[in-house]
Amino acid sequence: MKFSRFTAVIALAIGAGVLGAAEEPALAKDPPPPSGAGAIKESMQISPKGLKWGLSLEAVAKLYDKVIEDEMLPLFRKAQPGLELDALSDEQKNRKGALRRSRIDFGSTPTGVDQSALKGEYSYNNGESMAVMTATSGTKRNFFFFSDKLWKIYDEHKLKKGGNLGENFQEAVKALTQRFGVAPKMLPADYDKGRPFDEAEWRDPDKIIRAVDRGSTLGVVYTDRKVQEDLPRYRKNKFNDGPDPIDKDVASVTKKGDDKPEKKSTDKPKKK
Repeated sequence: MKFSRFTAVIALAIGAGVLGAAEEPALAKDPPPPSGAGAIKESMQISPKGLKWGLSLEAVAKLYDKVIEDEMLPLFRKAQPGLELDALSDEQKNRKGALRRSRIDFGSTPTGVDQSALKGEYSYNNGESMAVMTATSGTKRNFFFFSDKLWKIYDEHKLKKGGNLGENFQEAVKALTQRFGVAPKMLPADYDKGRPFDEAEWRDPDKIIRAVDRGSTLGVVYTDRKVQEDLPRYRKNKFNDGPDPIDKDVASVTKKGDDKPEKKSTDKPKKK
């Protein structure tokens, strides 16, 4: 599997849970070549090299261990022996462990992720889990797993004027269209279909790529087509068997630029 080209890496932990056992579905067939709006002929690439569907969390973490080592090498070369070098070594060790510590399992107990815009990207009681890392730029990368096998990556980019992806969803879609070489399929928000935000969608031979309009944040999601196009076999326990899916109130909050809900008063003015 190949991926796309843009990402940065530094780890951040967000908690952990307990994962129940889950049956793996039979191997799915390779999906047909993509066609129609948003079809990309060749598979796009994403860093780091070696990242592919089916990796365990530990295997993904080992890829990023090397990235962290390369990133910190200039600092080690300049560090003085003693306290400075020891502190740098401790920092590197902590960063390497953060992705591993960030694992969250979607078993039978609700998690804090349900209060975020990621709700709807996973289900409960189906052997799913996630882990997360955050770049110095503020971009978050969320990894999703079925039975500890990677099947989805969800990047959260902060949009800003002059940034690589622009300052709004329209500019971001334009930038991604230039990168992918083809215009996307546009999908309006539809709560009944589990799509709380407007999206732009592309498909290449092995991935579905979604740009998600979250106001000042752009979600760029990569999913394994084999899994996504056969998702019911992986999610034998329906989403409604766990906590309720994302609702309109959560979506409206996450689309606001400051991520804070508007306070609307329904009280009528008191007559003096």
